[in-house]
Amino acid sequence: MKTMLLLVTCLLIFWPIQAYADGQTKAIQETAEWIAERFGRQITQKGMPSLVVRLESYVAKYGDGFLQAIRNVGPRAFQVVDDMGAMHASRAIGIMSRHGEKGIVNIVSRPQALKLVTHLGETAEAALVKHPAIAEKVIASHGAPAIQAMQSLGTQGGRRLAMLSEAGDLAKLGNTEQLLSIIGRFGEKGMQFVWDHKGALMVTGAMTAFLANPEPFIEGTVKLTSEVISSAVKPLTEVPKVIAEHAASSINWTLVALCLIASCLGMALWKFHRRQRPPTACVS
Repeated sequence: MKTMLLLVTCLLIFWPIQAYADGQTKAIQETAEWIAERFGRQITQKGMPSLVVRLESYVAKYGDGFLQAIRNVGPRAFQVVDDMGAMHASRAIGIMSRHGEKGIVNIVSRPQALKLVTHLGETAEAALVKHPAIAEKVIASHGAPAIQAMQSLGTQGGRRLAMLSEAGDLAKLGNTEQLLSIIGRFGEKGMQFVWDHKGALMVTGAMTAFLANPEPFIEGTVKLTSEVISSAVKPLTEVPKVIAEHAASSINWTLVALCLIASCLGMALWKFHRRQRPPTACVS
């Protein structure tokens, strides 16, 4: 009985492992055949004795993700991983798996871009691939808030945002994080508005009105006029008036009126009583 239980336990433990190993071996074999068919000339030139053996070695060291990476970029993946070293090899494999050759050109081969991805994570990758070199400068200057903004923009919008950043206009506008969030939300339309009105937005009232409700401005239903700017700062100048109005509204005017009437009647009665008193005689 004990022997049977031991056999069942071993089967339950090792069967899934064996099944996974068989599946992995099959995946490696299929990948090797696919690479040999597509990149046969490269493999021959490099004198690779056994593609399957080499794949098994890299998969054992870096995981199954390497198979997708080499399918995306070909045998070059071996050299890229070797060049990155132990510290960045896994990250390079992930980038190649997700972005293929563009990931190598725009991130892995660029130290600053790779540093940004290491610091900010995978969310930065799409922007760096979409806007080669341009996004790198903007994200380096403004951090995580710039990632969504760059992802939402096309080529022209990305260049314009980079120009605003490089010229220092983005910093002059202030509220940079909020502004980038709005651009990320509205994409090209948001960037177009900021680009066209960057001078006007440097006025505090204009920026206040825009940040409070950007959609009407971006959609064109509200214009950034002097009246709108004035209305945005008006509440600040009318604070004393608002306080006075609030104080006035909290007074019980009925009670005040009754007090005034009572005071007037009291004064009238006092004067009447005084007139009715006889004059005091003079003593010689």
